[in-house]
Amino acid sequence: VWTVSSGFCFVTFTEHTNAVTALHFTSNNCLLSASLDGTVRAWDLLRYRNFRTFTTPSSRQFVSLAADQSGEVICAGTSDSFEVTISQKLGGF
Repeated sequence: VWTVSSGFCFVTFTEHTNAVTALHFTSNNCLLSASLDGTVRAWDLLRYRNFRTFTTPSSRQFVSLAADQSGEVICAGTSDSFEVTISQKLGGF
């Protein structure tokens, strides 16, 4: 994450183990990221930490991501099985 005015990188999130394919910012200081590693992660942008990791019962590679404005409903799409997975209230897939 960079500061726009200076270009200074002030935090790097490294928990994903494969390429990050989609990002979504929510209105409550949260960043969501989807990855080919089969996870969607929720990042706290105030404390700079991963506070929730979403997975599916069977391994999937996520390529798209969307959420409602509050971040309470999260949808992630796959390209391999053409599925959309939905989570409510940051509770898990």
